[in-house]
Amino acid sequence: MSEHSSTTEPPLKPVVKKGRRFSPIWIIPLVAAALGLWLAWQYYAARGPEITVRFETAEGIVGGKTPVLCKNVNIGTVNKVRLTKDLKGVIVTMQMTSEATDLLTKDTQIWVVRPRYGGASGVSGLSTIVSGSYIELEPGLSDEPRREFVGLENPPVTPKGVPGLHITLFTDEAGSIGPGAPILYKGLSAGKIETRIFHPEKGNVEFSAFISKEFSALVRKNTKFWNASGVDLSLGADGLRLHTGSLETLLLGGITFDQPEGTGTSDAPAVADGATFLLYGSLADTKKFEMQNSLPYLLLFSDSVRGLSDDAPVDFRGVRIGTVKGVSFKYLPNDPERRVPVLVQIDPGLITDLPTESTEPAEEFVAKAVANGLRASLKTGNYLTGQMYVDLDFDKSAPPASVTEIAGYRILPTGGSSLSGMLDKASALLDKLQALPLESTIKEATETLATIKTTVAGLDKTVNGYGENGPLYQKLNETLQQLDDTLRSIRALSNTIERKPNSLIFGKPGKVAPPKGSSPP
Repeated sequence: MSEHSSTTEPPLKPVVKKGRRFSPIWIIPLVAAALGLWLAWQYYAARGPEITVRFETAEGIVGGKTPVLCKNVNIGTVNKVRLTKDLKGVIVTMQMTSEATDLLTKDTQIWVVRPRYGGASGVSGLSTIVSGSYIELEPGLSDEPRREFVGLENPPVTPKGVPGLHITLFTDEAGSIGPGAPILYKGLSAGKIETRIFHPEKGNVEFSAFISKEFSALVRKNTKFWNASGVDLSLGADGLRLHTGSLETLLLGGITFDQPEGTGTSDAPAVADGATFLLYGSLADTKKFEMQNSLPYLLLFSDSVRGLSDDAPVDFRGVRIGTVKGVSFKYLPNDPERRVPVLVQIDPGLITDLPTESTEPAEEFVAKAVANGLRASLKTGNYLTGQMYVDLDFDKSAPPASVTEIAGYRILPTGGSSLSGMLDKASALLDKLQALPLESTIKEATETLATIKTTVAGLDKTVNGYGENGPLYQKLNETLQQLDDTLRSIRALSNTIERKPNSLIFGKPGKVAPPKGSSPP
């Protein structure tokens, strides 16, 4: 047993080996990895949202190259450009920076800056000829975020946030007015036209306009806007009138505004953003007749209405109270007398004060006036052009009448037209001329003329007797010669007495009186 134990081997001890030291070569990839992670983090941290903008055309836009700027600060880059499904535009995808995140709101405006020429807005984007086109972003005022936009085809006229008043104008004829056209007040620049939109379904044109802060208080509910880009020429009873705008509005188009004559700025309430106004074609259009509360009446004329047109005035003793709305047989096609129907619109409130809550007071006023002799007639307003108008006045000799209703129209009784009145006067004049004793008057006039002729002949004979060859003339000439000789003798005697007063007694000086009884030598 001892032998066995002596031959037993001792237990093995573990062998511990020292580890290998870290090699410096691993520092480089570790630093590179850390740098890559940091760059990736920086990239994603600086990367903002991706947005899409729809444009009509991709002119000047290049994917991966065209920058997006805001006030000349780079805030993004165009990633790609693709066509829309309907092929009516392009979709531009832009990668924005994190700094642009707060700028992408609901009312943000985006457009392409490229060389442009606009008649009213002038030349813009000339710097892009060298640097190339870029996309401009104008921040909005809203806090609502947005990622899909519709780009503007033209730069906005007025930047967001500029204090002032935004209004809308409607007109049937745009003329030469477009975005950038000036808005004037008494010749001063007060604002600009921002956009122009045509509505085919309504047939009118809509303008969005901006009025600067210093002029916004002048825009009231009664303010009138009109096109000042043309020449307003009118010929009236007071002569020829010519009104033109400034040179800028004549060349580029423009709009001006003012309050109606006889009203002040403070007479009407102010307006807020979004107020709408009618854009008149000219200054003369702003002064056209307007009615507040009007009533339709149908006039039936038996005489010709040639010269009476739509919009012709309806006057009461020279004051306009209505307008002709139409002249047509369609208003009363089954009239047995085939009278000419004329539809008019009148405002009795222009004659007297009437309540405006309903039309009953005005209808009663017209009914009483007709019972008292109010009649409608046609009169000539311009004898050169033959234009006619409707005249309302009281006719004391008119037979009794009242306002009746036919085919849904209130019928206003009519009187004779101006033409028929002239014919009546001419006929009465001819009757008076016919009643005169013309034959006896002509005979007496003939005898009187004969007497006058005889008297004139006698006078002519008398005058001829005093002629140069007449006997009276010769006798008168001899008498005048004798009178001249006598005057000469008196003048000589007067001179002698003046020199020698005693010559009357002693005779002329230097002469000796001859002896008595002797004869002169």
